[in-house]
Amino acid sequence: MSPVAFSSSDDQLPLGEYLFRRIRSLGIGSIFGVPGDFNLGLLEHLYSVQGLKWVGCCNELNSAYSADGYARMSGKLGVVVTTFGVGELSAINGISGAFAEYVPVLHIVGTTPTIFKADGRFTHHLVTDKSVLHAADHYSYENMVGAVSCCAETITHADEAYQKIDHVLSEILYHKRPGYLFVPIDLADSLVDSTSLLTTPGEMFYERPIDPNPSQTLKIATLILDKIYHSSNPCILADVFTDRFDMTETVREFVKSTQIPNFASMMGKGILDETENSYVGSYNGNESNQAIIDWIDSSDLLIHIGDYDNEINSGHDSIHSGLNEIITLNHERIRVCSEIFTDVNFVYVLPAMLALLEKAKIPETITDNWPIDKILMNHPTPVPTPHVSQTDLFYSLQEFLRPNDVLVCDTGSFMFAIPDLVFPQGVKYIGQQFYLSIGYALPATLGVGKALQDMGFESRLILVEGDGAAQMTIQEFGNYIQEGISPTVLLLNNSGYTVERIIKGPERTYNDIVPHWQWCDLFRVFGDYTETKSSSVKVKSQKDLSLALNSIQSGKINMVEVIMDKMDCPWRFIKMTANSKSKV
Repeated sequence: MSPVAFSSSDDQLPLGEYLFRRIRSLGIGSIFGVPGDFNLGLLEHLYSVQGLKWVGCCNELNSAYSADGYARMSGKLGVVVTTFGVGELSAINGISGAFAEYVPVLHIVGTTPTIFKADGRFTHHLVTDKSVLHAADHYSYENMVGAVSCCAETITHADEAYQKIDHVLSEILYHKRPGYLFVPIDLADSLVDSTSLLTTPGEMFYERPIDPNPSQTLKIATLILDKIYHSSNPCILADVFTDRFDMTETVREFVKSTQIPNFASMMGKGILDETENSYVGSYNGNESNQAIIDWIDSSDLLIHIGDYDNEINSGHDSIHSGLNEIITLNHERIRVCSEIFTDVNFVYVLPAMLALLEKAKIPETITDNWPIDKILMNHPTPVPTPHVSQTDLFYSLQEFLRPNDVLVCDTGSFMFAIPDLVFPQGVKYIGQQFYLSIGYALPATLGVGKALQDMGFESRLILVEGDGAAQMTIQEFGNYIQEGISPTVLLLNNSGYTVERIIKGPERTYNDIVPHWQWCDLFRVFGDYTETKSSSVKVKSQKDLSLALNSIQSGKINMVEVIMDKMDCPWRFIKMTANSKSKV
């Protein structure tokens, strides 16, 4: 389709075109969303921007999940566009998850015209006041987003548009959390100042501000290093904020330089290079393997980098229990044992530590004879089942993984086996491990796949999806076909909500899902009626599973429906459930 012609000049562009050009300048190639009458005029301007593609999703929630996946994979920004009321509200769960897990997503909402807002006109998609005698509040939805966004801007006049657009983008990228931009439909074509596209190029939005307190940074970096030098058995725990605030390479370099034994948190899986000799395994407090717990307990100094203290990620508040010497570092606070500093940021302290590091002062650590087998630490034997067991699946996936794979796992039973996997070099893991909204991973995989395309990467994409979760967001299988996304999909058919059955009501009907879906026929339903773009197979044994994984066809969607027992669950979740019940 040819670009639509709109008025413009050397220093002015239509608001909609400015917005999409600014997004493109940030290295974004795909935008997700659903059209609606209050965003159509805005979307027209997308076609004037070369290199930017619209990915129309089946609903707004899926769009938000896709934008989240795009942001996590690209390391940039995810963008979702919805319409006033019915669209934006459908997306808010996905935006909430991105907020909880520190994922930068821009949610653009096309809203009612400015004159309608001023008049309080009763417009479709609007909830009226409790009394029909009162004017309608067109800002009622906008007032809802404060708790799930780091910034929300409403454009009310064209002359303020570019500042508000640039501001919300800057805030999103700085805080690594979602932001909102509300654009009245009557302003989409209005001319706005576009000179900032030249004076402030997109790459500047990613630049880290100058350290506001370099002397304090130096002081704390020196203090932490001194603690390490005087310890006898230190260890490092890498956590999720390391990834979110672009510190992964710095932490990896520090680990490689010091060879201090290192562990990954639940949410920090994949941050460390797990092929390094100094990598031991995953630690999540008393919900960890006992050998890992013993290792941590024997340490006299835990350096917890990028810590995110929440229920799931802290082993229900047990991750630091029993430890005397603890250092925690994140973007808001650094704690060095009993001292707490809130005027520094670990994005400055970590590079300073690396620059000041004196390797000769690092305590000797014997890496050749560690008592822990990091490949498979006391993993239980398979449960008696005529189907594929969780342990069977674990072994098969461990064998299947290759360097630079991207693994996406939905909320469900197998998510709690992921920490025991040892990733080959370069494997990226994506999962919503704190917010835990089931159904997230299937549309997020669409976003991940589009990010891989836009970045020119050829990584294999693997999705582990439960049957219950899949029924939430299944429609985006159609977009896998439409957009040329070719993941290997391990569809775990365990007849419903296994996680919930373990918690309560193992035989209750509320933990059942709609039965007897013909999963292996779904890609035909969603558009691959000639079966040239997908291949599907059902497996009931580990032998068949291994055979299926060894027969994966490159360039196709490969669906492997894995029949599993409805009460089979990884040991880690069993331990977590017992732990959480003890705290109620």
